[in-house]
Amino acid sequence: MFPADSSAPQASGPDDPHAALLALRARAEQRRHLVTQAGEQHSPEEVQRLLQELQVHQIELEMQYEELLLAQAEAQEARAEFIDLYDFAPVGYFTLNHLGAVTQLNLCASQQLGTVRQRLTGRRFALFVAPPDRLAFGQFLAKVLTSDGTQSGEFSLQREDGTPFYAQLEGLRAPGPDGPQCRLAVLDNTARRVAADALAASEARFRRLFADSNDAVVLLQGHQFVDCNEAAVRLLGARSKADIVGKAAWAHAPEYQPDGRRTIDLFRDTTEAALRTGSQRCDAMMLKNTGEEMWVEAVLTPIEMGGPQPLVHILWRDVTRARAAQEELRLSQERLQMALAASESGVWVWELAGHELYWDARAQAIFGLDYNPEPVSFEVLRGAVHPDDLLGVAAGLKRALAGHTPFDLEHRIVWSDGGVRYVAALGKVVYDEHGQPLRLIGIMRDVTPRREAENALRREKEFTESLLDNSIDGIIALDRETRITAWNAEATRHFGQEAAAVLGRPLFEVLPFMNDKAHTGVAQALAGERVTCPAQPFVVRPGQYDAYLIPLQDDGNPEPSGVLAIIRDVAERDRLAEEATQLRLRQQQEVLAAILATQETERKRIAEGLHNGLGQLLYATKLSLENRANRLVSPRDALKLLDDAIRATRTISFELTPGVLEDFGLRTALETLVKRMAPAGLPVRLHLLGLEQRLPAPVEIAVYRVAQELLNNVMKHARATEVEMHVVHENGHLEVSVEDNGCGFDPATLATQPLTGIGLSGARNRVALLGGELFIKSRLGRGTIISFELRV
Repeated sequence: MFPADSSAPQASGPDDPHAALLALRARAEQRRHLVTQAGEQHSPEEVQRLLQELQVHQIELEMQYEELLLAQAEAQEARAEFIDLYDFAPVGYFTLNHLGAVTQLNLCASQQLGTVRQRLTGRRFALFVAPPDRLAFGQFLAKVLTSDGTQSGEFSLQREDGTPFYAQLEGLRAPGPDGPQCRLAVLDNTARRVAADALAASEARFRRLFADSNDAVVLLQGHQFVDCNEAAVRLLGARSKADIVGKAAWAHAPEYQPDGRRTIDLFRDTTEAALRTGSQRCDAMMLKNTGEEMWVEAVLTPIEMGGPQPLVHILWRDVTRARAAQEELRLSQERLQMALAASESGVWVWELAGHELYWDARAQAIFGLDYNPEPVSFEVLRGAVHPDDLLGVAAGLKRALAGHTPFDLEHRIVWSDGGVRYVAALGKVVYDEHGQPLRLIGIMRDVTPRREAENALRREKEFTESLLDNSIDGIIALDRETRITAWNAEATRHFGQEAAAVLGRPLFEVLPFMNDKAHTGVAQALAGERVTCPAQPFVVRPGQYDAYLIPLQDDGNPEPSGVLAIIRDVAERDRLAEEATQLRLRQQQEVLAAILATQETERKRIAEGLHNGLGQLLYATKLSLENRANRLVSPRDALKLLDDAIRATRTISFELTPGVLEDFGLRTALETLVKRMAPAGLPVRLHLLGLEQRLPAPVEIAVYRVAQELLNNVMKHARATEVEMHVVHENGHLEVSVEDNGCGFDPATLATQPLTGIGLSGARNRVALLGGELFIKSRLGRGTIISFELRV
């Protein structure tokens, strides 16, 4: 036996994968040297034991190597993430050497200075500082390079084209190859500076507007006035600002408002609403210094000042006269609305001489118009009449004018929004002493609800009749005495009797062949029970029928008023159901046969692989070891055969149960599959997206097996020089495609193949079992694209 290997490398962390790889290589070289020495000094039994130990060590080394590869991949991923964060950060990052020259910068930094990174590298950053700030920047840079903490400053910078902008600079010293260097972060705060300048200008304008405004303006903070303009002094009849500033907000108002509400409560509620919504308006009674009452409209607007209490801008307007006029108008409108509501009619007068129409608010509302007291042309009313009723309205008015008789018209009108209404107009003609017509006076009412109800009843009746006549079921309605009240066309075809001959007659008189079961069912339905009679044969028409007896209920009456009988021909339905059942059975048998055939073929392929591959290698190894006893074969040849057997065993094992798929998921399994195909000389470009989370196990296994089979097909048959595989998982869909530049083939030759066997048909079988469909696009000499999509 060989001595224990004391030079075994210690497990390296993910930060030093190269050192660990070198240690593993040294250990392998030492093992090789021991094997070379041992083969010449020991017996075959010792060589056999050595081989077993070497296999164990080989497995250990391969596991350590896989761990190192994973650690290296994680380190590369972290580095790529850091580069992305650096390049696409929303803040400009610069690295300046001790002379202030730019040695490194990110994408945002180049955008800030308005040029590409190649033009900025090596240039002094001070060239992009506005000349008035360059001295301050030099002092800032010197302070950064000589101190340990972070330094901050705000400077005016300029881009490559001279465009100025303001920036906040954060600098930190860091070691560099030629001495200390500066890590500089640049944040563009031009918008903040512009906003601050605009705020200052706005404040100045506000102060001028406040002082020079003709409207009374006061500023409130807390419960006291802190400022006011001269217009507010004049409004309250005060002698100076001192009579207002410093006083409580309710000092110039009575304790209670005319509606009985306390003024303090009104003030507090309005102020809180203004602070909550941003603005608030209210009307309040106030008192001048002379004690005179006045109504004031106040508009409260909060102003954010950053202090403990917000500042409220209040605009006062004297609305005493407007308030009195508004109250009088309100009372007048109330009386008018009460009269119109009581009459539910609109009044109109048509002056024939000037063709002017006078109508009240109710009449205008009937025509969908807002109230306008001014007269309008009669063409407004004529233009609102529905075009189909215009001739009838004109004829009715003409008859009234010619015959000296009242008119009574009912017609449709069209609103401006396209809505159609029904109106009833009743009136008479007023004549002068010579019998000439002067004007027409009338009233109108909106009768739309009544007409719509009549139309709805008519449409309902027509719809019911159409529904009965076009139903595919025979429908018969009975009253409580079993007299027939409805009989549709399908019932006529069922029983051979027209509706006119059976309506009003008892059911069992019309259909005397109905059995006792039918009598019992009708009685149960009249008692309130729903009855179903399946598969009933009829004497007058062969076939199978389902009969449904449904009680008809009237509102407010607990007892049914009749029975609705529905007779449905179910012969075709039963036939289709039987065909569907047979179709499902055939499909299940086909899928089962495909699964069994696939399993049998897979077992055959595995058996051939074991016999032709691993079996032959093991037999060759046996012969080599037997010849070794006669000194005809060297131990190195036997070891090579054992290595080939081990690789063949792993290949077959990996193809049967890829452990990496179960342990690490589909993403890692596909990457490993591509790496295992690299020695075959076929480059495969793998594009994966959305596979960070594990998918259901059946989906992962199916996708892996299909991808494995498609890549094997490319290697065996396509004669391709490159392959691309895309696996994308997003929005609940998994899309897979394999594309090669090989010789291609005619997909039409596969269109009629069943879902059995290995190869493309086997892949199609796996995809079909998961509810997907395999698509093949190929042209001779132009390559092949095979894709499928699954819902996961």
